[in-house]
Amino acid sequence: MRDNDLSRKIALILVASLTVMSSATIAASLPRMADVFRDTPDAEFLTKLVLTTPNLMIVVFGPIAGAIIDRFGRVRFLYANLVLYGFAGASGYVLDDLYHILASRALLGIAMAGTMTTVNTLAGDYWTGEHRARYAGIQSAAMSLGGVVFIGAGGLLADLEWRLPFLVYLAAWPILIPAVKYLDEPERHAHARGEGAVRESLPVGTLAAVCALAFAAMVMFYMLPTQLPFLVRDIGIGSSALAALAIVVASVTLALGSLVFPAVKRHAGFVTVYVSSMLLVACGYALTALFSSYAVVLVGAAIAGFGVGLLFPNATLWVLMLSPARLRGRLTGMLSASVNLGQFSSPVLVQPAVVAVGLAGAFGVFAGIAGFVALALLLAGRRLEKTPAPGAQA
Repeated sequence: MRDNDLSRKIALILVASLTVMSSATIAASLPRMADVFRDTPDAEFLTKLVLTTPNLMIVVFGPIAGAIIDRFGRVRFLYANLVLYGFAGASGYVLDDLYHILASRALLGIAMAGTMTTVNTLAGDYWTGEHRARYAGIQSAAMSLGGVVFIGAGGLLADLEWRLPFLVYLAAWPILIPAVKYLDEPERHAHARGEGAVRESLPVGTLAAVCALAFAAMVMFYMLPTQLPFLVRDIGIGSSALAALAIVVASVTLALGSLVFPAVKRHAGFVTVYVSSMLLVACGYALTALFSSYAVVLVGAAIAGFGVGLLFPNATLWVLMLSPARLRGRLTGMLSASVNLGQFSSPVLVQPAVVAVGLAGAFGVFAGIAGFVALALLLAGRRLEKTPAPGAQA
């Protein structure tokens, strides 16, 4: 039984790693892609959309995917999306039109919505309590470290030929093998979708707050990959490798935060973890804003990354706990949509602060916002923490 449980966890983590791969793998190819399609009107802008289009599709199709798996089941839908993921992702290797590549990225986003939503829902189906918390931390850590690997692999392949990173998406097809072998349809779900399923009350306000916090956290965290390279340049560091190092440091500490999350959660409630996370982000960004030093930027990125590492598994676990079994897919789909909307919106929402007070000042502004969120959570914490949890034992 233990070996089977380990195999199931590994299969789920392998599928979850595909969500990180979606953007990171081709990031290094974008400048060369823009050069190749320079005759296409607005080629540089459209090339940037190649990176972000999947996130928009997840925002739209994440809740839809959740509704599908709640009604028709989990694993067959997951298998179909893994097939689509490989096909849509790798098609960029052969497509010779930038608009066709954008269409393939939209299909990839639909597949990502299906895989992300189903993976998180299955975690809620398979495990409860501390086992669920431990898995959430491990998955978040594995995804963060996977991001480092995929960024590096994509960069190496892009140096050889800009299309090669698209072939990495074919990894979804061999991952389908352990998914089919070790992931089974939860029996509890079959009962939950029947007419006689218990209709638990839904804590709408608390669920909305958790999704809003996940959105805000992604807006803040995504300042690191989108704004930090420019800040590093502004303080006199011209090396792209050193700019990338700051992002890698944040990714590594994010993984560490996720790994210690289960131990932290044993001694703290959901709100307390959120408050701690936001205070760490506030401290990290305040350091980044106040000191024009590359070494301090690294320290600030490390502190903020660790804080976000606590936050993401906390959000996933809280949604799973609050979700009745009959609605678990839809609600995890909403959480996925919130995270990806935050990722897509980050540059747009941060830009006014950059224009008004500069890059360093923008980090200071969002340090203040993170501190304000922490204070608000402290004031509202008791009421949120006492929300009934229909999914706690589901």
